[in-house]
Amino acid sequence: MLSRLVPVALTLLLAACATPQSLKPGTPIADARAALGRPTAEIQLPAGGLRLQYSGQPSSQSAWNADFDAQGRLQNVRQMMSDDAFRQISAGKDAKDDVLREFGPPAYVWQFPLQNETAFMYRYYTHGGFPAAMYVYFDPAGVVKRTETGMDPWLIQDGGGDRN
Repeated sequence: MLSRLVPVALTLLLAACATPQSLKPGTPIADARAALGRPTAEIQLPAGGLRLQYSGQPSSQSAWNADFDAQGRLQNVRQMMSDDAFRQISAGKDAKDDVLREFGPPAYVWQFPLQNETAFMYRYYTHGGFPAAMYVYFDPAGVVKRTETGMDPWLIQDGGGDRN
């Protein structure tokens, strides 16, 4: 029985080590799915490609986008929980769907009835390694009003965090 469990355990261990950033450009989408498992979301891209999104929110500070062309070959992999990625959000232009397509589901959603706003919170690490939260505020029509960076409120509760 042990001889049958060892190969299964090794396969599971290797699959657990696969991460989106370990994929090479040109990787077929079937191979990516086999290595990474089920994505958090699958998003059709304008040029006929597909995005596999792997989000660790709310339990970790990561969200990866793996973009494939129309032939199902990997074009690029991007970590979206970064200062650079968040700077791409445009107030007055982007909407909730745009933010969800780029960053995936937020760690938390707040409603602010007095301000007539909704806010998405994403957990991430700043360039300096500081555990932070990005807040994206939306008006009632779902258009981005502004973004703000603050301290990750979960660290206050649990006294730590992971570094995914």
